[in-house]
Parts: sequence; structure tokens; C-alpha cells
Amino acid sequence: MHPEQSAPAPSQLPPPAPSTLRLVPLGGLGEVGMNCLALEQADGILLIDCGVTFPSSDLGVDVYHPRFDHVLALRERVRGVVLTHGHEDHIGGLPFLLRHLDVPVWGPPHALELVRYRLAEHALEDKVRLLPTQVGREVAIGGFVVEPLRVTHSIVDATALAIHTAAGLVVHTGDFKLDPTPLDNEPTDEARFRALGDAGVRLLLSDSTNVDSPGEAGSERDVAHALAELVETAPARVVVGVFASNVQRLLALGQAAVRARRKICLLGRSVQTHVRAAQAVGRLPWPSDLLVPPEVASSMPRERLLVVASGTQAERASTLTRFASGTHPLLRLEEGDRVVLSSRVIPGNDRPVVDMMAGLLRLGVELVTWSTDRRVHASGHAHRTEQERMIDLTQPRSFLPVHGALHHLTRHAALARERGVAEVLVAENGHVVEIGKTQPLGRSGRAVTGRVATAGGEELGEEILRERANLGRSGVAFVSLVVDV
Repeated sequence: MHPEQSAPAPSQLPPPAPSTLRLVPLGGLGEVGMNCLALEQADGILLIDCGVTFPSSDLGVDVYHPRFDHVLALRERVRGVVLTHGHEDHIGGLPFLLRHLDVPVWGPPHALELVRYRLAEHALEDKVRLLPTQVGREVAIGGFVVEPLRVTHSIVDATALAIHTAAGLVVHTGDFKLDPTPLDNEPTDEARFRALGDAGVRLLLSDSTNVDSPGEAGSERDVAHALAELVETAPARVVVGVFASNVQRLLALGQAAVRARRKICLLGRSVQTHVRAAQAVGRLPWPSDLLVPPEVASSMPRERLLVVASGTQAERASTLTRFASGTHPLLRLEEGDRVVLSSRVIPGNDRPVVDMMAGLLRLGVELVTWSTDRRVHASGHAHRTEQERMIDLTQPRSFLPVHGALHHLTRHAALARERGVAEVLVAENGHVVEIGKTQPLGRSGRAVTGRVATAGGEELGEEILRERANLGRSGVAFVSLVVDV
């Protein structure tokens, strides 16, 4: 059990003063993933994002979502949820929240399309009000006024949020980078961030993920050029492994396939889902005849096919893992095929990815990875120079780093101090943070937080997880007896 779960009950927290904003991170601060932040003022509560995180050990857990005790205890004051974009670590927890809470959800159209898929899996698709936001158009939610701002990220239709609160203007960057040449031609709106800074930003909440990476994240257009070259020069079949949600990368692969006169075959449920969602909202303008089904792809000339596959992190039973083991039921790789892993390895996945790569190499394929060709991947998160620029653009009076492990938050806080921000605070999940028009940024208590394990869409109790962990350590003995009576 997480230590936060022994914190005082939410009812012990008095309502905020009229000119005070209270922030309670339920997830995403002190960890990577499971982003969920409650903003509370005297006239209501607004949730920013509601994500999941994935297990680091195999106890039969699919995902973890935040504990919602804090907001459920105050359910009559919750006005709604606003989403920044459609990644699972920002939307995946919604079905588990909305089982218990009847509130509307606002978000970019692409994010809402992905939410619809998730809600349908939980038989909630007709029970939740989904309200699309539009960049530059304010929406009033209780006493909050929210303006979505365009930012560039690895997924399309990503937004930051400018939120007018009782304490003043709060800017939440969401996940962002400052790519001047994104493939969707929608760069981060630096002019709007600058204008908000000139008007006066009381508090900046900014993405800390890549604070340890110097310079800039790089342009997705440069990745597109590299992928086009690799697809066009391949003598046989090309397989490109991607994070399924990276619609910017999918745009690039569509362009590369058209240029090389290849058809695309999508392998992997997650890739197929993200392509459908992006096409449904007009975010993936592929030609209508570009896709071929797997049963057709298996008999096509190898030099005419581009396979887009999921499983870059060697997930169990993923397309790339099955390719590596020679067990994919629809397609087998052959000597001379080119496999491009257009991603980086997430820390902790090194061993399974190395094993998968070894399996691919044994098949005689040509393997291209970020380690051998840095052009094939660019991060969707701002590097240190871009984070500096965001602080300089918004000129905040106060700064709270978000989206990262504690060392990310600490390093980002130090960067804000270097850029001259007067009030800087590092907080983790469960810390109650308050700020007012004149009240300085500071911690004022703790709230109940933690994480809840789920499998097959159902929540798993702590006792079940303890039993599974004990079985994993101690093993199971089966005794078979034949008794002659």
C-alpha cells in the first residue's frame, strides 16, 4: 500500500478561501504517467486529465489508475474533466472515474474520439457527456474559464490550457515540445503563450519529462525524411515499429509509402485503433487505397509492402515480438526484409527489447534502431532549452513542475529558479498545494492518493496483489496422489 493512503480523509480539508486556488495531484507528480490533477476553488473542482500507468512487474495487472477518494468525497463540487490530449497516461483512467462520477468531459476532438473507444469497452459510451474544445475558444466550467492553446506533441490535436481561476491565470502546458515544423503544420502557439505572459501568469505548470535532456527534442519532419529514405531504398519488405499513438509518425509513414509506391498493412490492435480514431476526426489524410488487410499483404510482392507494427517495447504477444519468434499467424519475416524500430527503449524494458532484437536478427533481417540511426526517432516532450523558453515566454510569478519522477521535478524547479521565477515549489502526489492572488505558493496538507490495479477492466484489491506476489516469490506445489481404497 502506498504511504499516501494513510493520509487524513478529504473531509478534514476545509474549503479554499474565496481568492485561493487549491491543487491536489492525484497522479503524475513524483512518477511518470497516471496524470491527474484536481483544481479546487470555493465554487467547485475541475480535473485536468485522468490517466493510467503501466505495471513494472507482472502480477496480471493491465494498468493502474489513480485513487479517486479525494474527489469522490467531494463529488457534488466536481464540475467536470478537461483533457489536454489523447495519450493513455492522460485519458485511460476516465472509465474508472466515470463509473462513480457523473460529470462532463471536455477535450480536443481527437482525444474525445479515443475516449469513446475506452468508454465503449466499459459500456459507458452512452452515459458520458463528451464536449469538444476548440483552440483559442474559452469555455466556462463552473467558476473556471479554460482556453485551450495549441502545442506540438507526438500525438495530434494536443493542447495546453490557460485557466482563469480565483487566484489568477494558471497555464498548464500539458505534454509539449517546440517543434517549428511538425508534420500536421500546427506548431506550438508561442505568440499566444507570450501574450499570456505579458498579461500576467500567476502560476505555470510545465511538463518535466525531458528536463535531463539538453538542447531541443528535434523535429518530426526530420524523422519523416529519414523514414522516407529507409522505406524508399529498401530492397524488400519494410516493417516499421512505432508507438501506436504517435499520429505524427503515422502521417510520415503514409507519405513515405505513397512516395515509394508501397501499400501499408497495419498489424496490432492499438495501431489500428489509433489510425481509425485519427481518420475519424480528419487527422490522418491517407489515400483511400493505401491500406491492405493482412491476408492480402501476405501474398503481395515484398518490395511493394510497408508494415506498420506495434510492440516496440517487446510487449508480450505484440506484433514485433511474434515476428521475432516466428510465431505471427499472418506474416513471417524473411532474410533481406528491413525492420525499423522508430522509438526509444523505455527504461526498464531493455532486456526484453534486446531479446526481441536478437530474434529479429536471427531471421536475417536488416535492423535499424535509434541506437544505430538517431534520425529515426524524436521525442514528443520538450528538452531543457525548450523548457527554458516556455518559462521565458510565460514569465510566471510562480512555478510548479508536473509530469515526472521526483528527480525530474527537482531539476525543473532548479531551472525555473535560474530563469528568475520568484516562487517555485516541488510537490508530489497527495500534497495539497495552495496559491492566492497575494498568497504565496505553498503546501498546506495532504490528501488521500494512491493507485488502483486493474485487469480486464475490473479493479483488483490489495489482498489479491499480495497473494500473487507471494505466489511469485514462493511458488506453488501441486501434489497428485493415487489412493487405493
